[in-house]
Amino acid sequence: DQLQNGDANSIASAQASVAAAVAQRDLAQLQLDQLLAGASAAQIAAAESNVAQAQANLDALQRGPTDAQIVAAEVAIEQARVSVQRAEINLERATLTAPFAGTVTAVHVNEGEIASGTVIELVDTHNLEVILSVDEVDLADLSVGQPAAITLETWPDDELDGRITAIAPAATSDNSALVTYDVYLYLGETDLPVLVGMTANADITTRRSEDVLLLPNAAINVDRSAGTYSVHKVTRNGDQPISISETTITIGLRDGQYTQITSGLQAGDEVMVGDVLPVFTFGPGNGDPGNGGPFGGGQ
Repeated sequence: DQLQNGDANSIASAQASVAAAVAQRDLAQLQLDQLLAGASAAQIAAAESNVAQAQANLDALQRGPTDAQIVAAEVAIEQARVSVQRAEINLERATLTAPFAGTVTAVHVNEGEIASGTVIELVDTHNLEVILSVDEVDLADLSVGQPAAITLETWPDDELDGRITAIAPAATSDNSALVTYDVYLYLGETDLPVLVGMTANADITTRRSEDVLLLPNAAINVDRSAGTYSVHKVTRNGDQPISISETTITIGLRDGQYTQITSGLQAGDEVMVGDVLPVFTFGPGNGDPGNGGPFGGGQ
């Protein structure tokens, strides 16, 4: 429709130009005729020139545009189309579309200003995450997917579920001598009104074993030069005096209180804790001293 309207407008404009040229030629001819009736040679020559120019203009309009004029018009049309496309693109860019649903927390530009850098800060309050600063020494024990128990200082008695979703590939830059990395934790669903910027702490389970045999760390002797571990195993022989023997053991996971025993002892064995009796009964249970149960290394 726009092209048809454009063609109709062009035809009407051309017809108007031809009509104007005809009128101009006729006027020039009339003036020439009047001068021929009684005028000087100079006036007659000027009138003849006007008639010739008017006739030339009319002939040019009636012949139509030349090839060069057509090419120039086509170039002008293409340039106009490009200008329209650029204007449409700029109009689309003038509208900001959020990549996710959330709440605007800050606006850094005013109407009429040229935007540069961050324009709007948007927070997804339905998918919060906790960012931990972890010392490089502890980083080797962490990996994506490990579970975490998260507590917020606002509600220290409420433990929230979480898991590691990402570990920063580069260290955090600060003025301290410590080298730390940002570790990102997904915060599970909660009914607590958690807000962005709250302080959080997290216990990350680096490894986990269940239904294992545990022994207090105080009962284990360590030979660091040989890299071996042993305990003082107690043997009872009825009414006979008890006997104590040094028994080599193999350990698994350990924390600040207990160590997992993977070989060298069995459930029901008794060992000394320290250098004196009473002894410690080594057996299965729910994770209390001498009992087996869930055991996880924490950071």
